[in-house]
Amino acid sequence: MTGTREDQRLLGAQLLAEAEDVSDRIVTWRREFHQFPELAFEENITASRVAQILEALPGMKVHRSFGVATAVVALLGEDLPGPALLLRCGMDALALDEETGLPFASCIPGLMHACGHDAHMATLLGVATILSGRLHDLSRPVVFLFQPAEEGRAGAKALIGAGLFERFSIDLVLGIYFRPRLPFGVLALRPGTMTALSDRIHIEIQGTGGHAASPHRAIDTVTIGAHLLLAIQNVVSREVDPQETAVISFGQVEAGDAYNAIPKEVHLWGTLRAFDGEVRDLVKERLESLVPLIARAYRANAHVEYAKNYPSVENDPERTAELMERARLFFGDEAVEVMERPVLSGEDFAFYGDQAPSVFMFIGTGETYDVNHPKNDVPEAVLPLAAAWQAFLALTM
Repeated sequence: MTGTREDQRLLGAQLLAEAEDVSDRIVTWRREFHQFPELAFEENITASRVAQILEALPGMKVHRSFGVATAVVALLGEDLPGPALLLRCGMDALALDEETGLPFASCIPGLMHACGHDAHMATLLGVATILSGRLHDLSRPVVFLFQPAEEGRAGAKALIGAGLFERFSIDLVLGIYFRPRLPFGVLALRPGTMTALSDRIHIEIQGTGGHAASPHRAIDTVTIGAHLLLAIQNVVSREVDPQETAVISFGQVEAGDAYNAIPKEVHLWGTLRAFDGEVRDLVKERLESLVPLIARAYRANAHVEYAKNYPSVENDPERTAELMERARLFFGDEAVEVMERPVLSGEDFAFYGDQAPSVFMFIGTGETYDVNHPKNDVPEAVLPLAAAWQAFLALTM
């Protein structure tokens, strides 16, 4: 379905009304998923519930465990001509203790849907519900992908390796992300680079343990770790071209079991975010040479495990332009933002762009807390809007 601009505006209004009609179900699903978060490749309860909901929809063919045990892929309009459109969302949660105070907060200590995947899944189920009732309006097949292991474990790569694109003849991939600090209901995207590349860094420091009162008889791995953390920031501030972008952050430190004992070893885990592969290569080389030398100066040993994890998300320019035309009809000009620069977040949606044209976009939640924060929440009023928008794209792209 395409039609005139006025036809498309009317379609958008109709879809918004249909999304509101199923909003109670969307919210219920979101709260279910939020209460029972599961980590990457462990989304067993989540996947089972997603598949159960999809299998109840007319015309939907559901493939459980496609390529990955917890993946769910559903196909609508299997007999329609032409290549398929893929709509994708993530499923996994983060290892965080929730602090939202929501009545439907996580029931699993130490786990939380801090990135909004609970809302993404519920929204995509809403899209599937709307489109199932409009099967006669579809011009080509639509694939709904509920993807495991987005949070640093490259679930997208595993599904691609299992033949996802060949099996479903996909020629366009779309994904949304609910973004705090962006005004509520605003759509933001840009052609070309949308997100940063995202790598993983692990540093292991080996010294000699000892009593806290006798540091001269030990090799203090904690102090050495502090020196390394500061020296690594110097690589970014003094060795990377200041006109380039790079950030290194360490979010996990493992050191010892007692407050009064110097531990024998320390582990540091962190991430690099950048936009340029040459910057990545420079930082990687400097870390691999600098870290062992600094540790050796303090009589310890250290080594770096550097893993190139996610590439940058690259929005296809032509399909992005088409999508933005539709966005202005659906949201209105004032609620569509062309981003001046990409964000430093990482996304394994990037792997899909190597297989077919893809577009990744943000929908603002207006919230204060960033993603990955234990108080981050997705306002439920945005869910039917996002569901109607994705249904609109499925019917017009």
